[in-house]
Amino acid sequence: MIIAGFFSACSKSQSSLQSDIVEMEKSVSVASNVDTVNCDSLITLYKNYCVLFKDDTICADYFFKAADLSVQVGKFKQAVELYGNTQRFPIYRKITRALFLQGFVSENNLQDKNAAREYYNRFVIKFPEHKMTPTIKLLLQTLNMTDEDLIRKFNGQSDSVITTN
Repeated sequence: MIIAGFFSACSKSQSSLQSDIVEMEKSVSVASNVDTVNCDSLITLYKNYCVLFKDDTICADYFFKAADLSVQVGKFKQAVELYGNTQRFPIYRKITRALFLQGFVSENNLQDKNAAREYYNRFVIKFPEHKMTPTIKLLLQTLNMTDEDLIRKFNGQSDSVITTN
């Protein structure tokens, strides 16, 4: 079915595919609950467009939107991959958020702390002056801590704050 959709997309013009995407976006945003079938269809439209028109800068936004939808429907590995595809567009306005979300989804949804560490470290190296970098450094410090370790760390910090005041 996906292959048939891809070949169908190949025969359409760029503007026709963009119109299809806009219409599908409307139907997905109107739905009061997550409609997995429509979300999957929209994700497929985004991906097909980006295969056919890979140099179009709108692909960065389509990859980001497809990743967000993938998270909504529980396709977390796909989401991490799609967020990563935005990195092909270095001037994309959400490139830092996409890299952060690769780490966040890896950590919190896939329970893959090694992958999360890799994405977070990549963020810190690539964007050392970004406003989120201090927070991401903190995430890296606490990545392997248990809830009990975090509570002890927090209690220890609050004790030192109390005694210094």
